[in-house]
Amino acid sequence: MASPVLRGVLRVWQVSQAIVLFATPAFAQDVVEIEEHWTLSVGGPDALRSAPQVSMVMSPAGGTDDHFFLVSLNHWSYPDFAAGGVQTQHWHGDTCRSVANSPSHQALDTDEETVGWTQRLSLSDGQLVFEVVNGESASWGAFGGDGSLRVSSPTELSRLNDYKPATSLTESGIGYAGNRVSSLVLQKLRWRFDGEDDWQEMIAPIDIDADLDP
Repeated sequence: MASPVLRGVLRVWQVSQAIVLFATPAFAQDVVEIEEHWTLSVGGPDALRSAPQVSMVMSPAGGTDDHFFLVSLNHWSYPDFAAGGVQTQHWHGDTCRSVANSPSHQALDTDEETVGWTQRLSLSDGQLVFEVVNGESASWGAFGGDGSLRVSSPTELSRLNDYKPATSLTESGIGYAGNRVSSLVLQKLRWRFDGEDDWQEMIAPIDIDADLDP
């Protein structure tokens, strides 16, 4: 039987191969919207220390040398640290271009809860838009549905075909108090082609906390 690390690497490869197909002649359409659906299972959060703390990365073109986006869960990390809440950030290399903060600064405080959310990257009228939507948590309730966690900037990109899920899987993780996390799982990917209303979907749960840690 393959080791947990090998199973994780194989699943990363499978998801990456699916997205690479966007750039092939068989998938010549332009991808204009991508969603990552995540869940975080928390065991024994410590509200006084704002533990655990999670940082998620998503990039429109792979890597973090150019434009990429970051989600700070259970803390705000820019320009200064603040406990609790959720923050989204837009970075260009080493420069933070903009941030958006959740209305609440509350820290996770519910034992054995599962936090779910969607990270959405899209192109619209010359704007590159990143946002957290469909957030749900026992501690926070619903979050991200009011546009409070949206950041955007002008872009020359016309398609998101260079997106690589491997960037999200390898750059995201638990920054603090990993012992208070049971799992951090990419549940599924969804993407939409330009001019089409229907979404394509891949369900391939990958626990990056359990499977990809050495």
